[in-house]
Amino acid sequence: MDTQYLNIHDVLVDDSQFSVKDYLFESFHAPTCHITSFDTLGILYPIIVFGDNKKRYHLVDGRKRVQFAKEMKEPRIRAAILPASTPVTDMITLIFCNKRNEIESSIINKVQFLCLAMALNASDSWILQSLCVPFEFKPHSSFLQECERINSLPKKLKLFCHEKKFSFKQLLNLTLCPEQLLLQIINWKSCLHLTASLMDEITSNLRDYLRRENKSLEDFVSEQNVQEILDSSLSPRDKTEKLRQLIYLQRFPILSEKNSLIQNTVGDLNLPKGIDISWDRTLENKNVHVSFNISDPSKWRNFLDTLSSEEVKKAIESILDEL
Repeated sequence: MDTQYLNIHDVLVDDSQFSVKDYLFESFHAPTCHITSFDTLGILYPIIVFGDNKKRYHLVDGRKRVQFAKEMKEPRIRAAILPASTPVTDMITLIFCNKRNEIESSIINKVQFLCLAMALNASDSWILQSLCVPFEFKPHSSFLQECERINSLPKKLKLFCHEKKFSFKQLLNLTLCPEQLLLQIINWKSCLHLTASLMDEITSNLRDYLRRENKSLEDFVSEQNVQEILDSSLSPRDKTEKLRQLIYLQRFPILSEKNSLIQNTVGDLNLPKGIDISWDRTLENKNVHVSFNISDPSKWRNFLDTLSSEEVKKAIESILDEL
């Protein structure tokens, strides 16, 4: 590997074909020890560049060193030059080793790095073996295509997914939603308390509701009950729960109606504290679960009398009929 001094302005940084700028979300904390050492010791190690056939120098490693040299108005910088014959997989491996902590900090970063490798024309077989295995992915025949779909999501949505540590399945679910819907929900981030699971639930339910009713997103957002929730003085957590319930009720009107009827039936019983009647709220299983929790032996007879009453018997029959 040839080492020589290059004109600082001849080094392609953001325009380098190996730039991770559009493929990784990096942490920006206080200056690292490398930056601190620059101030006291200067730049100790050469940057690594790839010299292409057009005699352009693409930065592979050393972004902070180049940044520091430019700040110090240094005209040249020492560089280790990889020849044009260097296999692209060697460069990808080098980047992976240097950026491993950032790459593995979230699933979306792993996915984006796979897409960088694809953009650099690494073979699918090499990517699956050399990157997917250490990433603990279990790829199937269309896995890389799924990664490309995830990578095409809006950037600010991908940043949210990075911050909230979305799973691969949650990321893939987002690709099934219209971009306009995704951007709208991200725009609500300032007034709602969104987690990965809530984002997944709200987008899926709202997408299905709009599709079934043949409604536009603008129609939904302009509804009075939606505006009342968003404009209310409630906390972000309470706003989120109310909006979540509203979308759920509209997505599953029959399911919600039956659950409401059953809930009212149970509520009308005025059961003593300690007795609980529950059921499968998805209404998939025709089953009623009756339980009680007793700490005072004197309440035993009262519990038995309540559970054997005609009122409770009719209520359970009614619930089973609804199920």
